[in-house]
Amino acid sequence: MLAWAKDFTENTKLRLNKVHKFQTKQNIFIETSSYILKTADTYLELRAAFKLRHEVFFQEFQGVTSIGLDYDRFDAHFDHLIIISKETKQLIGTYRLSVISKPENSYTALEFDLRKLFLLQGPFIELGRACIHKEFRRGAIISLLWRGIAEYMNITGANILYGCSSVKVTDPRRAALILRSFIDAGQASYLPFIMPTKKFLMADFDLWNSFYNKGLNEQQKIEAEELIPSLLSSYLKMGAKVAAEPAFDKDFQCIDFLTIIKRSDLALTLARRFQVAR
Repeated sequence: MLAWAKDFTENTKLRLNKVHKFQTKQNIFIETSSYILKTADTYLELRAAFKLRHEVFFQEFQGVTSIGLDYDRFDAHFDHLIIISKETKQLIGTYRLSVISKPENSYTALEFDLRKLFLLQGPFIELGRACIHKEFRRGAIISLLWRGIAEYMNITGANILYGCSSVKVTDPRRAALILRSFIDAGQASYLPFIMPTKKFLMADFDLWNSFYNKGLNEQQKIEAEELIPSLLSSYLKMGAKVAAEPAFDKDFQCIDFLTIIKRSDLALTLARRFQVAR
């Protein structure tokens, strides 16, 4: 396809998803010696975030060779945290988030039945589409994202954070192994488990879940720990709980865990660090 034709097609798709109507809801700006974290407030910044998401989710994780953008119909309704390297001017991290008043307005509701979650006291912030450039996946960048999330909580008065946490696993044995490791570590929610929607149920998961229902041995614990990505680990350290069996996302070839964080459950040291009133 000719370059101009490809651009025309992409711009048409963006308009159909109402991205051209995007407006920043909450303004955040945090500067460190090396990075700027802010909410995207221009179309070019938003497009750069979509480009990074495509590089990570499609090119890196799925081996897609073409250059493109990753976006959906929810993006126009979200704020987008972005991290920019001051040295290279490159956008190296992004995270979308929004205050959600009804489950049906939530991307996560495509994968999970959220009615039980929304019985809790809000306001609710949905987090999603987190990605960091592969050369910058270290604690300092994840910590900076959390500073932005904490500021967003303070501005909106949110009581609960929730969203899908992706793990690059496609087989039910390892999916059940990871879930059991969360349960054994006390990192599963006290709520009755929220179920994935029918489209996202994982075949044979129940069989393997039953297999591990007596707990894990040391070798299995180590295997599970090695499968958990750093961003999900940071959620758990922050006080997050896994609130459902995993959903299987066939499009992205991964499993997603529904994770929730109540303001009152935030790890005390991290709450003080990011100045979140509990």
